[in-house]
Amino acid sequence: MSNFVKEATGAMKEGLGKLTGNEQKREEGHSQRTQGIGEQKLQKEDREAKQNAAANKAKGGMQEAGGAAKENAGKAMGNPDMEQQGRNLRSQGKGEREIND
Repeated sequence: MSNFVKEATGAMKEGLGKLTGNEQKREEGHSQRTQGIGEQKLQKEDREAKQNAAANKAKGGMQEAGGAAKENAGKAMGNPDMEQQGRNLRSQGKGEREIND
């Protein structure tokens, strides 16, 4: 049963329990409804976390490529500071990609 259906079924049971004075049915419906809502929220959070991880992984790849370019430019120009900055960016980007893998 999908979480939306679980929520809707629970709401109907809860309402029926209230209408008929059946406290057990009302509590059962309330429990089922809140479980459906909770599971929907967890699924939404999981989807968002996966989307954020993918975005951060892509950002890390871009940072790694930019760092490599800066490192190579520093080498070509004989600029050790630029070369080190590039190396630092590259390693930060690699770390970001690895964390979000």
